[in-house]
Amino acid sequence: MDKRNSDNKNGEELFWADQLAKGIIERKKFRYLDKKIPKFDEYVVKTSASLSGVLHIGRLSDTIRGETVFKALKDAKVKTKLIWVAEDMDPLRKVPKNVPEEFEKYIGMPVTDVPDPDGNFKSYAERFKSEYFEVIDEFVTTKMEKFSMQEEYKKGNFNKYIKKLLDNAEEVRKIQNKYRTNKLAKGFSPWKPICGNCGKIVTTVVKEYSNGTVKYQCKDYEFEAASAKGCNYKGEIDPLKGNGKLLWKSEWSAQWAYWKIAAEGAGKEYQVPNSAWWINAEIAENILDFPMPQPIFYEHLMIDGKKMSASLGNVVYPKDWLEVAPAELLRFFYNKRLMKTRSFSWTDLPKLYDDYDLHANVYFGKTAIANKKEEQHMKRLFEISRGKADERPATITFSHASIIAQILHSEEYAIQRLEKTGHYNKKEHDNIFKRINYAKNWLGKYAPEDAKFEVQENVPEGLKLAAKEKEALHMLAKSLAKKEWSEKTLFEEFYNICNKTGAKNTDFFRASYNVLLNKDRGPKLAHLILTIGKEKASELFGKV
Repeated sequence: MDKRNSDNKNGEELFWADQLAKGIIERKKFRYLDKKIPKFDEYVVKTSASLSGVLHIGRLSDTIRGETVFKALKDAKVKTKLIWVAEDMDPLRKVPKNVPEEFEKYIGMPVTDVPDPDGNFKSYAERFKSEYFEVIDEFVTTKMEKFSMQEEYKKGNFNKYIKKLLDNAEEVRKIQNKYRTNKLAKGFSPWKPICGNCGKIVTTVVKEYSNGTVKYQCKDYEFEAASAKGCNYKGEIDPLKGNGKLLWKSEWSAQWAYWKIAAEGAGKEYQVPNSAWWINAEIAENILDFPMPQPIFYEHLMIDGKKMSASLGNVVYPKDWLEVAPAELLRFFYNKRLMKTRSFSWTDLPKLYDDYDLHANVYFGKTAIANKKEEQHMKRLFEISRGKADERPATITFSHASIIAQILHSEEYAIQRLEKTGHYNKKEHDNIFKRINYAKNWLGKYAPEDAKFEVQENVPEGLKLAAKEKEALHMLAKSLAKKEWSEKTLFEEFYNICNKTGAKNTDFFRASYNVLLNKDRGPKLAHLILTIGKEKASELFGKV
């Protein structure tokens, strides 16, 4: 069910992707020209990835958010398509960890021409593409059309744009120089060849373009962290033979014009006027006669408040995520706020699950929100982020699942405990145990010590408790044995006992955790007692 306008009488779009979709559909004019935008027969949303870096969950954000805009366009009842493009003509910029140092000789080559370090794929790019596709289809629900820039150049599909941009190189130079302090000199070329001698692309310097031929020389090139050695070869090449590529501040505009892109994502750094986005936008409109796409600007992902980096050791790989959470949870995380810095922490994963569950309960009508606009926004966020249409979240919280995972003697025992607390539904069996398994993996890899525990079989040896604490626990043991409790009524009983015995609340809770878990803290006490069984807790409290 499309929740966009079900409770919204004036048709105002509340969710960011629906707002963008509306803007895309209703756009009338070019940005830089006083010219009407022709009608799109199909609204194409593009997402892409360079294959020269580490594949972490931050690299998925562009595709996830692109798919979200695609879904919003689809829900707006227009014809739309989502495409993914491998930027596989980009040069190798540095040798990653776990790759032999001898690969330094390939720095500056297109990643499609660099061999696979393990020899299992025909190239370095194919290896990374294979790894990317192993996970990307787990995180998007749309079947994307996938393209390779190397293949597109080889097929000649960009020849029309290469020629147009080379013929108008002076105009491209002027557009770029409006935003540059270090001006491009006359003779600038928006296209670079692959060196016919050493096979590198970043090292070639175009000297001249005339009569359909590019003359160049191969010279050293300095990256931020590495050097690409040129071979000093001088050559001539036909730019329409597929042995080169457009520079990014031309290629992007050519991609937009070729695939007729209506929208594409980009990091927030591209918002500034001198960024590659706006330079390409001018080139697209003024030279290629194509209206710039609607940008989907977004913030990048931080990990514990720091930039994700292999050198810092805080990289989160997609496979790591899928061990502890479903793909829809990452989609929900990225879709919640587009232009606010998102910082993820493994220790906060239970909170993310709780937030997702809250939105699910609002969507399915189990929880009401007083503010109707907020309620509608929550429904839409959940709807556009979820996975299978008929699949609902588990009926237990992630925190509860993490408790069950730590007392899980067998599946039968877990069902018995869940039935006892009213958290088991046979129809939801698979979802419940999927979440328990996620929690088990999280506990083993990422959970803070406060979340981990082991229920004691006997009162820990050497445990010393004050007289009032012992009296309070004995009283609690008797109360537990007398009747059935809910979390609310049991929580209230704790304070009744403290009042009667004169025990401090903090001392009472610490003593309880000492007896049950041999720790000073743990999960919510009432919840813990009812989950492990009041009989077990009563027995231990009675022995102090």
